This record gives sequence, structure tokens and C-alpha cells, in this order.
Amino acid sequence: MIWLPLYLLFYGMVTLYWARIAAQANGNHQTYFSAGHSLQPWVSALVLAGASLSGWVILGGASEVARHGFSQPALLQAGIALALPGVFFFKRLWLIAERLRQSSQAEVLRSYYRSEFLVVVSTLIAVLFAIGFAGMQLRALSDLVAHLTGGAVTAAVAGVVLSVVLFGYVVIGGMRAIGYLGAIQAVLLAASLIGLAGFALVGLGGFGALNAGLLALAADPDRAGLFRVAGVIQFTAGIGREAAAGHEGTALASLGLFFALLGFQASPMAAKIVMSTRSPRGLGAGQTWVLAGFGGALVVGCMGVSGAAALIDPSLSVPALLAAISPWFSAWLFVGLLAGVQLLAGLALLTAGEALVRHVYKPWFHSALGSRQTVTVTRVVIGLLALISVCMQALTPVTLSALGALALPLSVQLWVPLLGICWLRWLGRGAVMAGVGFGIAGVLLTEPAGHAALSFLGLDLPWGRWPWTLHSALWGLVPNLCVAFLVAAFTQRHKLNAEAQDVRQLLDVSLRGGPRLRALKTTAWSAVMAWLFLAAGPGLIFGNAAFVGTDGSWLVGMPSLWGWAVLFWAAGLGLVWFLSYKMEMASPLTVHIPPYAPPPRLRPDQTQAEKLRLRAALTALAVGSAAVVLTVLSFGG
Repeated sequence: MIWLPLYLLFYGMVTLYWARIAAQANGNHQTYFSAGHSLQPWVSALVLAGASLSGWVILGGASEVARHGFSQPALLQAGIALALPGVFFFKRLWLIAERLRQSSQAEVLRSYYRSEFLVVVSTLIAVLFAIGFAGMQLRALSDLVAHLTGGAVTAAVAGVVLSVVLFGYVVIGGMRAIGYLGAIQAVLLAASLIGLAGFALVGLGGFGALNAGLLALAADPDRAGLFRVAGVIQFTAGIGREAAAGHEGTALASLGLFFALLGFQASPMAAKIVMSTRSPRGLGAGQTWVLAGFGGALVVGCMGVSGAAALIDPSLSVPALLAAISPWFSAWLFVGLLAGVQLLAGLALLTAGEALVRHVYKPWFHSALGSRQTVTVTRVVIGLLALISVCMQALTPVTLSALGALALPLSVQLWVPLLGICWLRWLGRGAVMAGVGFGIAGVLLTEPAGHAALSFLGLDLPWGRWPWTLHSALWGLVPNLCVAFLVAAFTQRHKLNAEAQDVRQLLDVSLRGGPRLRALKTTAWSAVMAWLFLAAGPGLIFGNAAFVGTDGSWLVGMPSLWGWAVLFWAAGLGLVWFLSYKMEMASPLTVHIPPYAPPPRLRPDQTQAEKLRLRAALTALAVGSAAVVLTVLSFGG
């Protein structure tokens, strides 16, 4: 009750100070959303890494290891999974945004595809991250505050205080404050992860004692499944309907989890950071050495140690460990976790607020809204989003968790439109929209939120969550890709609009590969597929016994699957480096990009149409709500 409030007060003062510095640097409302596209490459690299890892690594990832052991080793490849999308997309997205002078994913989707559906999908994903995904982590931190203070500060009060600090610096400083503070927050998060892993090791008596404890658990027949992948796949009806034989940790369950992790850097938040960066020169180093290298080491090392320690001794879980160590050091570690969570939450709030106001409300209902008024309305919307998140944390944590669980698998569905923009020019508007629609349906039908919505309407699905032990990310992405490719095959004569044609020409001219790159292309994709097969796919079953001796001992001094994960983290780091630099997917680029000059167009007065559109939207909302109520009453819900 002394050190924790003092540290939080100091942290709050630092955030508000940097918010003030950012507001002064902004100068006017024009730079609120993108920091004037002036973030330093090293700042963006740290912010991307910190937001990607956030607090889930220690709050969620370590607890998953503590509950399920190493039965889903793809979780330990999170550093590589989070880096790969950046390698594929960021360099090209930066070039496109610089050419079109845009600063958000929704703007690029609207310009390239002329699809309001994709704009809405991107906006809803940003809202899910702001309210659900970040809200779950803030809720966990609020519970942690209540635990550390012995209930003197309730979780509800803690949630309000933490959200007020978050709201303050986002509203004041905008994207520049998120960039300035994000670099500091990422360092604090990394220090906290290392500190917690170090204390867990000390509590057990060192790495040798850690693995001795794990070996004793593996010798217990009832718990041996914690150290094995349960086959390639199990054709069960899903969690809540039919239990898997042994446990749910199959190789394809790990693959689905890996693909879910691919979702973050395909999200609107990651695009926001990239498009606010001054130059693409730091993208390769950020994805390779900061995220895949250092971040991957934190995941496979520190997260693995923290989770394994709690698996052996529950008194070494993160909440129990923070309560047991010195109060001043415990408070410092907590502030590091808080910094990581607020980095993600602040970025998500700004992205969601901007998308709702600039990309939905303004073009549809109020095109005459000025720039200054747009910033003001966005600040109000950010406050409302933060308020909704706080209320859900306190009143409906189950619903909050269900919404948060949708964020990553839905974000993965954006891979298809991003592939169409950056790589596959034959993926047209209709193909992408159809694929994303089917992908969203696949996710909703295999997640609790979708089940709850259908149950509310009186419908009951015959399967539970994640049928066949496949993550909802895969249940969405597979039909997404299949439908998009099929539609594209039958609509090859699609016509690109002027902006899309200009983007394709820009990428073809700026990133034209020579004979060396074309010769390496087959090698590169073969290496990617081989790595995915062995590190996150069906090849994980080889990790069950890869480092086990004939007498049952662990040849590398740790569980075989953990050793397998460390080996393929190192191989994955080499793969990311190869793709980034040798294949030049994220290599430094110094080229002047002149702004795109759109053809002159008449802008008719939309005032009356916008009023009719707003009236229709309100009417549809009222009719839809009434229809839902009547349906529920009809089915006796």
C-alpha cells in the first residue's frame, strides 16, 4: 500500500509529461492521428514489438504453460509468428501509404478495393482489440492490484484508475504520445518479463531444479500428457461438446494457435504504427532482431520459465510471486506489466476511435466535419470506448472475454485483402469480400461469442468451440482462402480502379527483383513450408521424443518439446532474417515516393443523402433490436 501507489503515481506523471511533450510537438490537429508520419524507425520497432507481446505473454502465455504444460509448443514460437506478417506486408504497406498519403489500414482498403464492407471489418476488429483484447488484460491487472493490496483497492477501482491514466495520454498526445511512451513501455515490459522469470528460477533453486521438477511431473502417468503433443488431430465435436482423448493439445491445435498469433500484425493497429513511421529502413531490423530475436527469446525463455515454474509449484505463479517478493521490487515489476498492456490498449483505442470517426461516421453521415472537429469527436469516442471497456471489466467479464477471444482470429482474416494489395494482384474486390465474409462466419461459428448469439436467438449448434481441436483462426482462414481463390478464378477480368493501378505500378517499379531473387524464390517458400510443418504443424509430433534418451532422460536437460521449440525458434530467426534481407521483403529502402495525384472529380453536395442515410441507420437499428426481442420471445429464450 506504499510502494505500489508511489510507483503508479510516478508512472502516471511520466505518461502525462510525455503526453504534454507530444501535444506540443504536434502543433495542431493535423498530426494527431499519425504524428505527422515522423516516428523514428527505431521507435516504431520498439512500439511494434511491445504492442505485439503486450502483457499477454506473462499474463496469458505463462498461465497457459502452467495449466497445459508444453502440449501446445507453437505458443513458444510466438516471437516468430508475430514477426512473419511484418516481413510479408510492412514494407509494401509503407510504400502504398506514402504514395497515397494515407495513415490507416481502412484508408488503404477503401482506396484499393473501394469496399465499405472491408472498412467496416477493419473498424470492428480495431474496436474488438480496444474493448475486448486489451480489456481482458486490463481486467487481469486490476485483479492483480486487488490481490497485491489485500483487497484494500478493489478491482473495479483499480480498473478505473488505470483506464483514466490510459485515456489521459491517448487523448492529449495522440499517435505521437503513443510512439514516445511506447518505446519506454516496451523496455519496461521486457525488464518485467526478465525479472519475473529470474525470481521464479530463484524460487525453485535454479534451472537444474526447474527441470528436475518437470522430470518428476513427466514421470507421473496422469500428468505425462503435459509434455506430449496428442497426435496430429482428433476429430472431436469441440470444447464443451466432446472431450478429446488425453488432452486438446494436438499438432493442428498448435498450428491454429500459431495462425491466430499471425493476426496481430495484420491488424489495423500494426498498420497504424507502420504508416506513422518516417522511413521503412528499420522494418527489417525491427522484425528480425527486435521481435523475432529478442522478443522470441523472451517468449521461449522467460515465458517458458515462468509457466514451467508455476506448473511445478503454483505458489510461483505471477500473482503469488508478486505478493511474495520485496514490495518495492514487486511494484516495479507490476508497472512493467502495466506499461506493456497500456501500450497495446492505447494504440487500439486511438486506432478504433479514428476508424469509427474518420472512416465510418464522417464519410457516411457528416462529410462536412472539419479536421479540428474530427479530432474533438475522436477524443470523445475514445473516452466512450474506454468507459465501455471499464464497465465490461467490472460488470460482464465473461462477455468481455468472449469478445476479446474474437480479436486475433478475425484479424487473421485480413491476410487475404492484404495479400491482394501487396502480392496477388488477381485477387479482386469481389473475391476478397466473399472470402472475408466466409472467414468471419467460420470464426463466429466456432467461438463462444457466436454460439451465445445463436443460442440467444433460439438456435443450438451441434459442435462446441474449436471442433477437431482446430483453432477458430483456421476455421475462418481456410474457407476464406478457398472462397477468395475460387471467386478470383471465375472473375479474372476484374478491373482495378485508378488508385489500385497506380499502387500496382509503384510496387512493380520500386520492388522489382533481379535474377538472384527469382532464383531464390523456390528456396524461400520451401524453407517457409518446412519450418511451419516442423515448428508449428504436424511435425511437432517428432518433438515428443526428439530429445529423449533410451532410458527416458532428457538429452538437452529440458523437456523434449521445449528443446524442440528452442531449436526452431533459432531456425525461425534465421528464416525471418533470410526473408527480410536476402529476399529483400523488409530490407532497407531509400527511394523518394511522390504523392499520388488523383484525377479531378466533382464532389456533389451529400448533406441530404447523409441525413437520409443516418435516418435509415437508426431505423434499421430499431427494427433489428425489435426483431431480436421478438425472436427470443417466440423461441422462449
